[in-house]
Amino acid sequence: MGERLKTYDPHAAKGLRGALLDMASGLMKAELWFEFAKDEIQHRFRRSLLGVSWLFVSFAMFVAGVAYFFSGFVSMPMDQFVFHVAIGYAAYLFIIGNLIDGCEVFTSSKIWIKAMPLPYSVHVYRSITRSVLTFTMQFIIIIALMILYGRTPSISYLWAIPAVFVYLVNAVFIQYFLGLAAARHRDLGHLVTSISRLLIFVTPILWSREGMAGQRAFVADLNPLTHYVEVLRAPLMGEPPRLTSWAIVIIITIISGAITLLVAAAFRRRLPYWL
Repeated sequence: MGERLKTYDPHAAKGLRGALLDMASGLMKAELWFEFAKDEIQHRFRRSLLGVSWLFVSFAMFVAGVAYFFSGFVSMPMDQFVFHVAIGYAAYLFIIGNLIDGCEVFTSSKIWIKAMPLPYSVHVYRSITRSVLTFTMQFIIIIALMILYGRTPSISYLWAIPAVFVYLVNAVFIQYFLGLAAARHRDLGHLVTSISRLLIFVTPILWSREGMAGQRAFVADLNPLTHYVEVLRAPLMGEPPRLTSWAIVIIITIISGAITLLVAAAFRRRLPYWL
């Protein structure tokens, strides 16, 4: 592996071809970024009594607390509201986590970037893999809830597969773009963190979008996270996702991908100097 790392030059190819080559080359080093991600999670919980079990505990505590205190404010049966909160919160944490991590994906890896000739995308895939591992552990809680409440899988669950795929594609684009932008403008990370604290209240997690009309419904639909949560949560709750939500998600994915590739093509080679 060491010999392969030495032969890669992240500056060899320029422009759009260089950006695409960087993403493709990093994707081929799955063993490397998976080990990085696993080590980061273990390091985070090192010397704690429960270790990575805290990922289960903290998620379960939030879902239980919100379901208990907010169930009286929505016209949903208790068991349905539990799934509404659990799936929505897992989706929200994955999306917001990638936004926040994206602002630090390159700045936190500056030693590796300056010392080793690795594709820059390796650090993006490492960060996303860590988010996916956390996301998977949270879904173990959701599966346990399904068993507890006796919910049986339906054909609608298959719609969750393209939703997860779109999540991953967006995570690559967003983290790569924000990583470059935040390396140049460090205030961006603080701005994203501040906005993320507000988004949980305007995203239908603690409340339901269904049956809502007027100005509140309009504001909810203006929030892209509403549609990203919808395309994953609806099929897992046995409901077809709104076609409007899928259309918005696909459009945002295409736009974010185009912007990321253009920015990477223009500024990727300057990254080591910004760090």
